[in-house]
Amino acid sequence: MRVYLLVDFGSTYTKVTAVDIDSETLVGTAQSPTTVETDISIGLNKALSALKNSCGFAETDICGRYASSSAAGGLKMVAIGLVPDLTLSAARLAALGAGAKVIGSYGFEIDKAIVDEIEKKQCDIIMLCGGTDGGNKDVILHNADMLSKSQINCPFLICGNRVVSETIRGMLEQAGKKVYVTNNVLPSVNEIDIEP
Repeated sequence: MRVYLLVDFGSTYTKVTAVDIDSETLVGTAQSPTTVETDISIGLNKALSALKNSCGFAETDICGRYASSSAAGGLKMVAIGLVPDLTLSAARLAALGAGAKVIGSYGFEIDKAIVDEIEKKQCDIIMLCGGTDGGNKDVILHNADMLSKSQINCPFLICGNRVVSETIRGMLEQAGKKVYVTNNVLPSVNEIDIEP
């Protein structure tokens, strides 16, 4: 069984639906109260646990996850990129296209003052991008290092230079952060990919 999870973060409930792609059937659904005021992943993990228990599939059966927000105001997202006119703009488009509310955006190398500012924002997710595939990697590596030392406790979505994506995943996971890696939002200078 190959299961895809469809997640909706609502104002009141976080709903998770599992679909078996091979048989094109609905495996099951579950929900849990949305935990916007603390950590949105708490409600998600409770709903996911209930779904796995009731439907009998394992974590290894999950081959993809898609999420949206129907909540008023959407997910609170911070976008961090390289050049504001390029990667940061693509990151903002991707965030807004997913129904997220961008509550902060930062370009170039971030410093301790910016990390402190992000910590105070209490965002639901951080989108970390920067560099075209095979292009600049120093800035996104620097920013990942700064974030790995932070007290930020929300998921990180890595969508920058694919050459260093797994290195960044390792840095952040070693620091106890929840990390998701997807395609680069700006794989080349003239190409925006906001659909991963």
